[in-house]
Amino acid sequence: MSEFSDGFACKYHSALTRHRYPKTRKLAVLIRTLTFSIGLYLTLSIGVSVWIYQNAFQAELAADRIRGDVRLSEATSRLRGQFDVYRALANLVAHDPELDDALTIGVSDDIKLKLSRLKLTYGAWKIDLVDPMGLVIASSDPPRRGRSYSTGLISAALNGRLGQEQAVEDGHRLIRFSRGVRSEAGNIVGGVIISTSLASLEFEWPVSPETILFVDQAGFTFSANRPELLLLSTSEDPESARLPLFLKGGFTAVQLWQFTSDGMVEVQVLSRFVPYLDMTAQILLDTAQARSTAQLRTMLAAALLLVIGLIGTVFMQQRRRLALESQHSATLEARVETRTAELRAAQDELVETSKLAALGRLSAGISHELNQPLAVILNFAENGRRFLEKKRVDKAFGNFVEISNQIRRITRIIGNLRAFARQEVSPSDFVGLSGITSRSLHLMEDDLSEAGIHVTQDLPDVPVPVLAGKVRLEQVVLNLVSNAVDAMQNSEEKVLSVVLSTADGRAQLTVSDTGSGIKEPDRVFEPFYTTKELGSSKGLGMGLALSYGIVKRFGGQLSCRNIQSGAQFTMTLPLAEQTDDT
Repeated sequence: MSEFSDGFACKYHSALTRHRYPKTRKLAVLIRTLTFSIGLYLTLSIGVSVWIYQNAFQAELAADRIRGDVRLSEATSRLRGQFDVYRALANLVAHDPELDDALTIGVSDDIKLKLSRLKLTYGAWKIDLVDPMGLVIASSDPPRRGRSYSTGLISAALNGRLGQEQAVEDGHRLIRFSRGVRSEAGNIVGGVIISTSLASLEFEWPVSPETILFVDQAGFTFSANRPELLLLSTSEDPESARLPLFLKGGFTAVQLWQFTSDGMVEVQVLSRFVPYLDMTAQILLDTAQARSTAQLRTMLAAALLLVIGLIGTVFMQQRRRLALESQHSATLEARVETRTAELRAAQDELVETSKLAALGRLSAGISHELNQPLAVILNFAENGRRFLEKKRVDKAFGNFVEISNQIRRITRIIGNLRAFARQEVSPSDFVGLSGITSRSLHLMEDDLSEAGIHVTQDLPDVPVPVLAGKVRLEQVVLNLVSNAVDAMQNSEEKVLSVVLSTADGRAQLTVSDTGSGIKEPDRVFEPFYTTKELGSSKGLGMGLALSYGIVKRFGGQLSCRNIQSGAQFTMTLPLAEQTDDT
C-alpha cells in the first residue's frame, strides 16, 4: 500500500510539475536552441572572415609584386643607362690615336692633360692608360702612375672585348670598364680603363619609398638607394656585417621577410639577376598597406555577416511573434467584442454631452454678443435721463434714437448668430470701412473716456469701400476695440491706435493697444479661449471666434500678434469695385 502511494505521489508530482512549468521548459529549450544557433553562426562567420582575409591579403601582395616589378625594371634600366655612358666613353677614348703614340713612343704631358679633361667632361672618377702588363703609364690623376689592374680586366681589353668589374678603392665603390688600344698596324698595344663612382650615379636617382638593392656576385649590397644598407652581406658569413633581412615563418603562399633596418617592418622581396650589370637587383615591398586593405575588406565582410545575422534573428523573432499573435487572436477577438459594446455605450453618452456643449456654446455666444449693444443702450439711457433732468430735450432725443438703433442692432445680431450656427450666408453690401470704424469709435467713446484711454486714429477721408454686412462688420470692429479697452485696464500708459490703409487692392485695419499682450496669440481665435475672468460677462471667449468667422465669410483675414508695447489685431478685406457711402 505504501509503495502504491509513493508511486502515485511521484506520478502526480511529475504531472503537476509539467503542468506548472511548461513555459519554463519552453524557455530553456529556446535558450539552448538560440545559443547553439548563435555559436554555429559565429564559428562560420569567423571561418569566412579568416578566408576572406587570407584571399584579400594574397591578392594585395600580388598587386604589390606587379607594381614592385615595374619599379625594379625602372631602377635596373636607369642604372644600365648610366653604365652605358661610360661604356661608350671607354670605346671613344680607346680609338684616340694619341693613346697609341703614348703606348709605343712614350707618355707626354699632353696625354695626361687630355685624360684629365675627359674625366672632367664626362664625370668619370678616373681614366687610366695601361700597358699590356696592366701597369698604369698615364692617368687623369698623376699619383696613380705605376699601379696595376686585375688580370681579368686587362685580359678582356687585350682580347678586343669590353671588360667590366666592380671594385672598392679607398672606400669608393667603383665600376670599371676596359678597352684595348690598337696601333696603326691593328695590334692591341695596351688598354684604357674608365672608373666611375657609384655614389655619384646614385645621387641622380629619384626618391623612392621602396628599398632597392643591387647585390654583386660575392653577396654584398654594392648599390642601394639607402646609404646605410651599402656593403652589407646577404649571406650567412659571420665575419661580415649582415643585411637586416630575416625570413619569417608562417603558412602563407608568398615568402615574407622581417626587415629591421628602421624598426620592425614586414616585407616581400623581389629579385632579378641582371647579366648586363653582373648584379642581382632586389626590391623590398612593405606589406603594411596590403594588410590594412585586407583588414578593411574583412571588417566590411564581418559587418555584412553581422547584418545578415541580425536580419536572420529579426526574421526568427518575427515568426515567433506571428505565432504568438495567432495564439492570442481568439482571446483578443472576444475582448474586442466586449470593448466594442462598451464603446458604443460611451459614444451614445458622448453624443448627448456634445449636444449640451453645443447648446452651451450657442448661449454663450448670444450672451457675449448682446452684452455690447445692451451696454450701449444703458449708456445712452443714462445720458438721456440726465439730459431730460436738465431740460435738454434735443440731446435726449438723439440718445433715444441711438437706443432704437441698438435695439435694431440686437435684432440683426440674433439673426447673424442664427446664420452662424446654421452656416448660412447673410447678404452683403458695399459699405465704407472708414465710416464703420469711425462710428464704432464714437459708440465706444464713453467707455474709452471712462477708462482713461488716449485714442490715436489715422482714417482716410474716402469711404474705403468693401463688400460686407454693415452690422456684422461693425460688430467685428467693436469687438476689437472692446478687447483693447479690457487689455489696458491695468496699464500705466493707455493708448489705442487705429490705422486704416489700402494697398494692392486690399483694405487693412490695424488696432493696437499698450496692454500686457497675449500669452498664446495662435489660440486667440479658438472658441472659449479668453484671458479675462471666467464666468464674467466679458470672459466667455466667443467674441474673437465669431469675429474671425465673420471676416472669413467676407473673404478677408483676421490675425493677431504681440508687439513691443502690447497686442495688435489686423483685419484685411478686399476692396470693392463700387462704393456706397454709409
